[in-house]
Amino acid sequence: MSRSQTLKSFAELAEALNLDEPSMEQAAAEPEQFPVAAIEPAAPLDFANLLAELEAASATLATVMRQDQETRSLALRDLEQYDALVGRRHEAEAVGQRARQVRSEAEALSNDAFAEEARTQAKRVAIVAGQAETAALQSAEQWRQEAEQLARQLDLERLLAERQRQEEIDKAKAAEAESAQRLIGALAQVRLTLEAGRLEEAKGLLGPLMKEHPGNPEVASLASIVSQREVTVKVDAAEEVLWTARRNYRRDPAEAVATLAKIDVQGLPEPLARQVFGEWARACARLCRERDIAQPLRYAPDPGRGAIIARETPDGAYVVISALSMGPAWETGKTVDDRQVRRAHPLR
Repeated sequence: MSRSQTLKSFAELAEALNLDEPSMEQAAAEPEQFPVAAIEPAAPLDFANLLAELEAASATLATVMRQDQETRSLALRDLEQYDALVGRRHEAEAVGQRARQVRSEAEALSNDAFAEEARTQAKRVAIVAGQAETAALQSAEQWRQEAEQLARQLDLERLLAERQRQEEIDKAKAAEAESAQRLIGALAQVRLTLEAGRLEEAKGLLGPLMKEHPGNPEVASLASIVSQREVTVKVDAAEEVLWTARRNYRRDPAEAVATLAKIDVQGLPEPLARQVFGEWARACARLCRERDIAQPLRYAPDPGRGAIIARETPDGAYVVISALSMGPAWETGKTVDDRQVRRAHPLR
């Protein structure tokens, strides 16, 4: 085993390494270089003992937490006792105030009553009310003293804060349970609506749930189902319109164009969107030939979307002949900006 040695100067280091002490000239000419002491590897950790210590510490922590909870519960019970004393005091004070009022009324009647019997009865009531008032005030004072004595033994401010914290926790738990119950009912309603085939109603019911429970897996699952069914409905409708347009293409290209232009290709599978676009463009080309519209252009900023534009007169501006999923700015007959015209290509 290597023996450690404490060196207090460079001279001792040189002596330990059996080096001659350099002269001042040598020290100035050559920078001093000191060997780096080898670091001995640390002893390997005993993970079994370490885990055992951690388990013991965890058990101690659990015991401390349990004891702290018991102390907290006892302290809150003391606070309940304090509340009871304060409540009794207030009750006694209320009785005293009522007795004072009755005594005052009885004394006034005993002084003003016309009949002797009334005055006599009023005096008796005044005496009884006075005795009740005295007893009530004595009790109120007794409860006040006991409450103050108990308050001196308790950390009232801390206990009141703890009770408020517990009440807030209980309130939060109750609100969470109520919210969970509402969620269960709302999810059941969405499922029933979906089973009945009322897709739009189900979507409307699901909207608030997605805002209120953005990370809930059941809500996300139902949202995915609604989205898939929306796509299915949209695909079915688009395929039906596409089939009808292909059938009427030669007989009535204007009808085919109008029917296909109503399809919203957003969200459709790309192959189907391209089929709709291609059939729409083909019907537009036939329509332009029938109406003798010269040199129509096709403007397609994105796959599946576009517009057919042309001049109504040789020197006129380009206007929209038909548009597919281009929004209200591309309604039929609207003038097209030169930038879009330059990006358009001949319709074939």
